[in-house]
Amino acid sequence: MKRTRIIVVSVALVGCLVFGTVANAQDDPKQAAQQKVAAFKQSMAENQKALLQYGWTENTQLSLKGEVKSTKVEQCRYGPDGKVQKTPLSTPPEKKEMRGLKKRVVEKKTDEMKDYMERVVALIHQYVPPKPELIKADVAGGKASVTPLNAGAVQLQFKDFVKPGDVVTITVDSAAKLISKFNVDTYMDEEKEKVALAVDFQTLPDGTNYAASKKLDVTAKQIIVDITASNFQKIAQ
Repeated sequence: MKRTRIIVVSVALVGCLVFGTVANAQDDPKQAAQQKVAAFKQSMAENQKALLQYGWTENTQLSLKGEVKSTKVEQCRYGPDGKVQKTPLSTPPEKKEMRGLKKRVVEKKTDEMKDYMERVVALIHQYVPPKPELIKADVAGGKASVTPLNAGAVQLQFKDFVKPGDVVTITVDSAAKLISKFNVDTYMDEEKEKVALAVDFQTLPDGTNYAASKKLDVTAKQIIVDITASNFQKIAQ
């Protein structure tokens, strides 16, 4: 959820840069553009403040080659320092005892997979949060686009963001000034080693926006990590 908070703040920055650029390109008055940017930033700040009041349940599921390998459930809330605190609600499964060659083979594969996933996470960190200089470079290079969608949504897309051929796509409800989707499509060393991050946002009854689901798809290793957030409840202050 800490990463989700970073995404929220980062998209506010993206909106400011892109919406401001589009406004200028259309010769809108500078003051009007500044007002739109200010309103968007204020909306995002208010949403994050509202989210700090909630606790929620987070379910994380890891699948390998279509088979669920691990599942954990945690109770989450923000601490006084603004960081997410997690309390396990599920008991980790007992590990099967292995010996000899089989144990060494399994340990080697586990270590290799761990190293690979650490590289995947490092790659995703190049996109989250989106670096301002990369956003500006995409806008200046004509690789950023703003596409109006139905129901008042706007899609922001950035191509060749970190690597040639990658794409970052952000969908924003322009009226409510809230994010609905955040997607990254990239790859590891070669384009066939595809890595995709998809974050879907939902809105609570009081209008607070939150990341309802996060999916990390590591195609080359057939690994999928699904994280869902639910049971949001306000915490007594």
